[in-house]
Amino acid sequence: MQAKNDKPQAPAKQPRKRIKRGQRSKRMYLLLAGCLFLCLLAVGAGFALNQLDKTLDVVTVDPYKLPDQPVVEKPYEQKKSIAFAIVGVDTRKNIGMLNTDVLVVAVANPVTQKLSMVSLPRDTRVQIPGYPGYHKVNEVFALGENIRKDAEIKGKPVTENGMTMLKKTLNHMLGISVEHYVQLDFEGFTAVIDKLGGITVDVDRDLVYELPKQGVYRSLKKGKQLLNGEQALGFVRHRIDRRGDAYNSSDFDRNRRQQQVIRAVAEKSMSMDGLSSLTAVLDTVGQHIKTDLSKDQIKGLALDFASFSSSNMVTLDNGAIWSSPYSLWPRENMQAVRTALQTEVGAAGPGEQLSDAAVAEVAKVEMKAEKRTPAPNPKPTTGTKEQPKTQKPATPPNKAPEPTQEPVTPPTVPDGNGGEPSPEPTDSNMPPPDILAPPAPATDSADIGQTG
Repeated sequence: MQAKNDKPQAPAKQPRKRIKRGQRSKRMYLLLAGCLFLCLLAVGAGFALNQLDKTLDVVTVDPYKLPDQPVVEKPYEQKKSIAFAIVGVDTRKNIGMLNTDVLVVAVANPVTQKLSMVSLPRDTRVQIPGYPGYHKVNEVFALGENIRKDAEIKGKPVTENGMTMLKKTLNHMLGISVEHYVQLDFEGFTAVIDKLGGITVDVDRDLVYELPKQGVYRSLKKGKQLLNGEQALGFVRHRIDRRGDAYNSSDFDRNRRQQQVIRAVAEKSMSMDGLSSLTAVLDTVGQHIKTDLSKDQIKGLALDFASFSSSNMVTLDNGAIWSSPYSLWPRENMQAVRTALQTEVGAAGPGEQLSDAAVAEVAKVEMKAEKRTPAPNPKPTTGTKEQPKTQKPATPPNKAPEPTQEPVTPPTVPDGNGGEPSPEPTDSNMPPPDILAPPAPATDSADIGQTG
């Protein structure tokens, strides 16, 4: 949240002084990704604050700060909600891509002690303010990073990157100011869960999937069980099942499992005993998590959420449906999510019109119009020109505001999760084409199976 520099920080509340060492009430939840992921990781009130400060020194180095932005240590404003995006990115060497495999928007409200979250399916249809056309939300970060790299190569000022583009896209869609992010890579996800000693999860059904190393398979049996880091990652990312199409998981299945794991990590963090375990977890956090929350904001959240439990996590239903090549949200669900998030943030509805690119009733009309007239290659627009005619709906639904800056055509996103829309129409009742199992394991790609 944007803090007012002239506002003095409120003194610590008296009850905080009564917190005892063994209660671990200074809970800081690691915001885990990939579905991933948050969790303000638990830290006991008597815990070694020196170790905590060392970890936060590393975690709060923001790699997405624009060059012209000053370095400011934002103070924590008590009783003020903070909205942030939990971003899971696969950065594994020779395997990972910049597409966001997990994306969750969360609001932490210290007054109600609630953490409200909504998962965004990877193929959610969105508009990027200032750019023409429509995109899948999981490719927005990669597009912004490509724009940044292109500016650096050409020696031009960097005014955009993956995180700035993702934030403004989410703002334009949900109607709240998503000012912060917590990013975690998948290696960190598995390492943190291992340091926690595993998490207990009720696996919904038998799963058989291939690891990133081709030809190496793992299986999980249905039922409640303790999962290590590798198994937990396989659980949330399972998509293509070795046994065939009937056993595959959809993007919506993965969203549900992400929420399960977030709760399981929170519960395990709060049940941990021993400073040595907490120290090991914090060491791991420092290596794999990045955020633009300040040290003061993180510590303030930890104190204000001292009595937080997984029962205070509220999962908002996006109601997403598949309509090739996108995931779309029914208008009723979109409005309910927007209202819930705005209520937790404590802000009235936005003054400007929001993008309804992901609203099913709007998107289906626009997509039918696109099929009637093939869309040309996207070109830059200028000033306040309208979207290309092929993007216009047949009937005038709620339309997003025209760009206020000179748009630029984003570079192509690397082939992967956010690939080009399928040219062939698909039955709306069928799962996304990217989750269908090939007849045999591929030999020319390492990112298959549950890593997709």
